[in-house]
Amino acid sequence: MATSSPEDTYSRFRLHLQGSFSSQEEKETFLRRFEAAKQLLAPGCKRNATISVLNTLLDRVLTQPENVQASNSRTSYSRNEMMLDSAGIYTGDEDASDQDLFVVERKTFKSLCSGLVQQCGCLSNPSWTIASFIKKGHVARVQFVCPHCKQSRVWASSRVLSGHYLANQKLVHAFTCAGMLPRQYMNFALFAGMGVVKHKYISSVYLNQLYQQVVTDVAEESMKAAVERVKESPHHAKSGERIVHFSTHRIVGISTLSRQQHRVAQTREVACTKIVLPQVIARGLNITEVAHDYQATIKLYVRQLGMVNSYDTWHGTKNVAKQLRHICAGTVRTRDRTWFTELSDKARCTKVHLYWCMRNCGGNPVRLRAMIMNISKHFQGDHQSCSSESPCQQPGYVPKRKPLTMPAAISAYEAALRKTLIYKNADSCHLCRDTYWVESFNHQLLTYLPKRIHFHTKTFEMRMNLAVMDWNENCQRMATSHHEYTDVRRPDHHSTYNVLVKKTYRFVNNIWSMYVLRNITSQQILQDDEDDDEMVLPDDAAMYDGDYVDSEDDDYVCSEDGGDDEEEDN
Repeated sequence: MATSSPEDTYSRFRLHLQGSFSSQEEKETFLRRFEAAKQLLAPGCKRNATISVLNTLLDRVLTQPENVQASNSRTSYSRNEMMLDSAGIYTGDEDASDQDLFVVERKTFKSLCSGLVQQCGCLSNPSWTIASFIKKGHVARVQFVCPHCKQSRVWASSRVLSGHYLANQKLVHAFTCAGMLPRQYMNFALFAGMGVVKHKYISSVYLNQLYQQVVTDVAEESMKAAVERVKESPHHAKSGERIVHFSTHRIVGISTLSRQQHRVAQTREVACTKIVLPQVIARGLNITEVAHDYQATIKLYVRQLGMVNSYDTWHGTKNVAKQLRHICAGTVRTRDRTWFTELSDKARCTKVHLYWCMRNCGGNPVRLRAMIMNISKHFQGDHQSCSSESPCQQPGYVPKRKPLTMPAAISAYEAALRKTLIYKNADSCHLCRDTYWVESFNHQLLTYLPKRIHFHTKTFEMRMNLAVMDWNENCQRMATSHHEYTDVRRPDHHSTYNVLVKKTYRFVNNIWSMYVLRNITSQQILQDDEDDDEMVLPDDAAMYDGDYVDSEDDDYVCSEDGGDDEEEDN
C-alpha cells in the first residue's frame, strides 16, 4: 500500500506586503524594529517568523475588540514613557555643568512641538538640528537648521511684551511679590543655572515698564475696598468709626516720609500722622478717636481736630516695673529707708493691676485714678473699694503678696503710683485702647522691608504697598483649630494658639493682570540700548497679546542639552 509523504500534500503560498519609504534610512529603521518584534513575539521561530508575528498581532486585536481603546491609551502611555526615557538617566557625567535650565511658556512650548514636525521648504522629513542656543535672562533663544536645505528657524521660549521677554518680567514680578531682595533672587537663579537678570533690567521693569505705578494703583484699590468694608460695619453705622481696630483691622491709609523729606526722626511720626489722617477722612470715614504710642505732639494735634486721644496700654505700662525698682530693691544698708521689703514683690503685679483698672474703669478718667490709688489699699488689707468679682471679696481669701503695714512704704508706693504714665494721663488711657493690630502689621512688614536694608524711596513705597495688600487680604482669617500651650519660662501664663487657614495671594494676580493690560494698551515703545541684556525678536518671537492672565498657564522649567552660549543681563 502506497503512502504519500507530507511534502506531497503541503502547498506553499507567498504573501507580498507592499510598503514605501521616503529614504533608505527610514527603511532600515523599520527593518530593525521588525526584527526586534520577531525576537519578542516569535522567539526561536526560524521558519515563517513573519507569519507568526502577524498572527500574534491579529489574535491580540481581534479576540479582544472591547479593549482596543484601552490598548490605544496604553500605547499612548508607553510612547510617553519612551519620550521620557529618551532624555536619558543622569549618571553624573562630566558635562553636567553645561546642562543649564531655562523658563518656557506653555504656549511657546506647544508652538515648538508643532514646528518641529512641520516640513521645511525642501519638503524633506522634519529633522531639524540645533545650530545655536543663547540664553537671554531666563529665556532660551534657539536656532534650528534643516540639514538638507540649510533653512533656519528661530524659537524663543517666551513671548515679547513691550520690547522685553514676558518670562523675565514675570519672574521679576514673582520675586518682588514674594518679598525677596534682588540679591537673594540673583543668587537663587545663579545657583540653579536658570539665567538671571541684573539690577539694570529690574530697574527698567520697575520704572519704565510702569510696575511701581501699577502696584500703587492696586494698593489704592485695596484700601478703598477696606474703607467700604469699614462703612458697612455696625460700629461705623452707629457712632462713627473710632479706629480701624474696632471694625475690620484692615489698612485704610498709609504715609511714608524719607530722610530727605523729613530729617528729624523723633517728629517723623507726627508728620506722617498729619498726612494720613486727612487722607483717611477724605475717603469718607468718620474718625472720632485715634490711638497711638506715647506722643504728646500727636495728642495735641488730635485734640485740635476735635477727636479723642488714646494712648496704647502696652506703652503706658511697659516701664512700671522699672519705675518701682528704686523702692522695691536695693542694698542692705538702705533697707526700709529708700526701699522696703514689703514692696519687693509688688513691681510685677502692679502692672497687672494697672491693666485691670483701665479695663474696668468704665471710660471714666476720675474713676481710673481712684482705682489706681485703691491698689495700695488692697495690699493694706482694705477691700471695701475692690470689685465684687475680685478674689479678695470671696470668703477664705488669703493674700499672695506681702501686706503693707509700714507708713513709709505705703507713702512711697502711693507716690510711685501717682508718677505712672497711666495715672498722669488718665484722660488718654481711660478707654483702654491698644495698637495690637498695628504692631502685627509692622511684624509682617519685615517680610517686605527688613530693617537692615536701606531701600530707595520708590522701592520702599512699592514694598510698603505690597505689604498692605497682603495684610488686607489675609488678616482675620478663619481658624481651623486651636491649641493651648504653656511657655516653660512663664509656667503661670497659658496661651491659645490659633491654626489659621492657608493664606491667599489674589493681589499678585491682580497686579500682573493690570501690568500686562497697561503694557499692551500703552503706545509707548521701549528701545533697548546696546548694553541691554534682552534681545527683541520682531520676526521670530511671538508678541504677547494678553491671553496669559490666568494662573493655569504656568511656566515650566526645562533643561536643554548642549547649551553653548549664555549672555548675562545687566
